[in-house]
This record gives sequence, C-alpha cells and structure tokens, in this order.
Amino acid sequence: MLLPLTQNLGKATVTRGMALQLAIALTQARSTKRSDQGLTLIEGLVAIIIVTITVVSITPPIFWATGSRVQTRRAEQALQLAQGEIDRVRALVERDKFELADLPPAAGDEEEVRKAATTDPGIAAPNSAQESNKIVTADPKCSANKSNTLIPDSKEKYIQVDVDTDGSCEADFLVQTFRSTGLNSSGDALVPGEKPAAFVMGVRVYSFVARDNLNANKGEKEQVSLKGTTGLGNQLQRPLAVLYTTVVPSNASANVDLYRALCKPTNADLQGSRKC
Repeated sequence: MLLPLTQNLGKATVTRGMALQLAIALTQARSTKRSDQGLTLIEGLVAIIIVTITVVSITPPIFWATGSRVQTRRAEQALQLAQGEIDRVRALVERDKFELADLPPAAGDEEEVRKAATTDPGIAAPNSAQESNKIVTADPKCSANKSNTLIPDSKEKYIQVDVDTDGSCEADFLVQTFRSTGLNSSGDALVPGEKPAAFVMGVRVYSFVARDNLNANKGEKEQVSLKGTTGLGNQLQRPLAVLYTTVVPSNASANVDLYRALCKPTNADLQGSRKC
C-alpha cells in the first residue's frame, strides 16, 4: 500500500516542479514582452525626432529655392520686356519707316545717356507719375483699360505693362524708355523736327511694387541684385532689368562711319576709347 502512495507523491512532486517551471517561463515571457514594448516606444520617439530634425533642416532651403526661382522668373520677364522694346525700335530704324513719336523720348546727348549706365547722374529713374492710367497688355479682357504703346511722352515717366493673361488687368512692370538726341544719316547734329538715323537708347524695367517709391521721387537707376534673396529686397527702388544699346542701321557700309561718329568721346582725352 505504501508504493502507490510513493508513486502518487512522486507524481505530485513532478507536477509541482513542472508548475514551477511553467510559472518561471511565463514570468520571463512577460518580462521580455514588457522590454520589447519599451524598446518599440523608444524607437518610435527616436524616429519622430529624426524626422522632425530632417524636416526642419530641409524646409528652409526648399522655401529659399522656391522664392529665388520666382524672383528669377520675374527678372527674366523684365529682361525680355526690355529686349523686346529695343528690338522694336531697332526694326523701325532699320526699315526707316517711323516718326519721332514712334521713338522713345529724347533725354539729352549721347554722353548724358551713356552716363545713365554708370554712377554718374545721367538719366534718373522715372520719378514721376505714370504716363496714364492705361496698361499695355495682351489680355483681351482688359480692353477697356488697354494701351498700345510703350512710349511715354517724357523721360521722367513710365508705362504700366501687364504680362499675365489671368484677367486681373493689373500692371506687373513699369517701363522707362529714353534715347539720346542722335545724329542724322550724315553724322551731323539734328535740326528741329529731323528724324535721327542713329542714337543711344536705354530701357529700365521696374517691378510694379516700386510704383509708390517712384512716384515719391525715391526710385533708383542701378539694377537690383537678386542674389541670395527670396523677398522683395531693393526691388522697391531699383529696376529688375536695365539695357543700353546703340541703334544704328546695318543696311549700308557707310553706317560704320555713322557708328563711329555716334560713339566718339566728347572728351579729347578719351580719343581712341569708344563709349558705345
């Protein structure tokens, strides 16, 4: 009768040992699970911090690049506008089919116009009211407020130009054009009412945001620098594009002498140095 009891006790002892091992295993499993959960939370926090640092690091350059691209685009439009006006005037002179009213307003002799491209006084910014309330635009929706000319009646004035076709009918640029008095086809000074055969021409294109400063006599003539800027910067006073050129017909060999006469320095000390 003792043997079965011993077997039963043995069985009971084995059962308790197995239960103890099972309890230990469960405890370790729970501990490991809690440890894994803790590591997952820490890893998540680290990932969030890394993503935040990355976003904060790359966002300013993205905004800077976008802003710079917009400013560069506006400067390109201004340059195209200035070059287009020069090409228009040059084509008129080449064909010799124009009137004085088709040309930019005279602003003095060649030397004075050349000084406009330097630090000398020369031709000032268009610190005056605009030519009119009309806008030069290709948008058909703006026909009631449309003008067909880029030519102001004075060197101190500017023309409003709308290059967008979004129906806003608002100016994007302010254009100032001017020229020297010029020479006739013989290389001599003009008589009153005579059309010039050659002259020096200048074009400045301002952003529309410069209007208030121009009207307040605070405009400048030096071209704006867009390097490293995403805001308006000195566009509020300075032009986005500035071009100067010599307009001489190229359809006759005699015009080489006309070009030389036009570009001859007025100062005797500068002989041999061309100003065009």
